[in-house]
Parts: sequence; structure tokens; C-alpha cells
Amino acid sequence: MKFPKGDRTKIEIREGHYFLIIVENGDVTHYTPDVGLSHAEFVKRSVGRLPEGAWVGSASKEDGVLSAVNSYTFYQNQMPGPESTQKAVRDSFC
Repeated sequence: MKFPKGDRTKIEIREGHYFLIIVENGDVTHYTPDVGLSHAEFVKRSVGRLPEGAWVGSASKEDGVLSAVNSYTFYQNQMPGPESTQKAVRDSFC
């Protein structure tokens, strides 16, 4: 799903659940709760190919804390995403 531009209504992630997300220019631009998709398929269906400078990974809520984790497919690690991505997740989800 494309994140509505200008709409800052936060989307709920339930405790222990994950969303696949794309962050570009400090904003979540696309997301899906369909974790049956690989990150590669999510990007392909959402934008074709990952735009330069964009980030893809997973957002989750554990113990009430929202966080973003790098896509192993794109970054060869599952470390926390950069601070700008963490902020985008906190600004877009609850």
C-alpha cells in the first residue's frame, strides 16, 4: 500500500507483528502487513525497483517499542535501520 501523502494518521502495528516498509526521504512511502512477501517481491510490486537512496526493511512492535530492521535481501544483515528510518517508523506507525 502506498502511504497517503500529507496524511499523518498513524497506522497501528499490533504487538509482535511486522510490516514490510519502504522509506524514502525520511518518510514511509509504501507498506504492507503481508509478510508472506519477500522484501524483493514487495519492492517489485510497490515501486518496480528500489529508488536510489530509499531503504527497505521491516517495521515491528515488540514490548510496545516500534523499530525498523534492515532487509537481509538488500543489505546482507538484519541490523536496526538508520536513525532516520527509525524516526520515519515512529512518525508513521503506532
